[in-house]
Amino acid sequence: MSAFQPTLRRLDRDLTVPIPDRLRILRELEFDLEALSGELEARGMPPEQARARALDALVPDGATLRELDRLHASHYRRLTRHFSPGRLRTIERSALILATVVVLFAETFLLLRADWLGHASPFLWPVLGLGTLLFAAIATLSFRLWVKRDHQDSAANLRVILFLSGLTLATGIFGALADLLRLAGVLEAEPELAGSLLLEWLPASSVLLSFSLLLALAGGLAWFIPAHWLALVSGAHAELLGHPLPNTRPGAPRSLDPARPHQPASLGESS
Repeated sequence: MSAFQPTLRRLDRDLTVPIPDRLRILRELEFDLEALSGELEARGMPPEQARARALDALVPDGATLRELDRLHASHYRRLTRHFSPGRLRTIERSALILATVVVLFAETFLLLRADWLGHASPFLWPVLGLGTLLFAAIATLSFRLWVKRDHQDSAANLRVILFLSGLTLATGIFGALADLLRLAGVLEAEPELAGSLLLEWLPASSVLLSFSLLLALAGGLAWFIPAHWLALVSGAHAELLGHPLPNTRPGAPRSLDPARPHQPASLGESS
């Protein structure tokens, strides 16, 4: 455990920059503190005094922290700083709804142009609806992580993406099986229609399963990439501060940047 971890933890509470930037700042500060205190000890200064001198020389004050927050604010936050939080939320949600509607119309247009709706399975529409919701969930997570650079409650968004991906695939498989059972019932009553009915069922089920598989795979990929990135960053963050992040008990929602009260604290360590 680093002798400077208590100070790093207090700085972590006071900094409001995104976690990746905060991690880089704290790592650089830890390296500089260790280097300076080691140099002072090599000159004959007692370890406690050397650490205190390094803290006094290198730990940023409140004004410096505020300047760091300003410099590391995302471009999106700089562009939208003139909007009130309530108005900004309304604009963001309206943009998300508009993008979702555009995707829904694009899906419908593609199906109409490819003439896949002539004998489409009735389960194709629920799959497309779930795919649209999946797109909305992915767009929301991507916007929060890499545009707003807001890492709070990211685990909840990841669970929604994973759930919608699984539900989309399950709906497609269930629909194909249900159509097959319905076809078997019709053929049992009218076996002479086997040729024409099979020619209708095969393309309809193929389109249904293809869409459900593609949407589920896209959702799985959209879940894996940010989940892996968040795990790497949160693990490095916890290792730097010498303790696990909050909400790591089984079943609890995890957040890379958990909400925490701002508690002004002295930045120096008592020697």
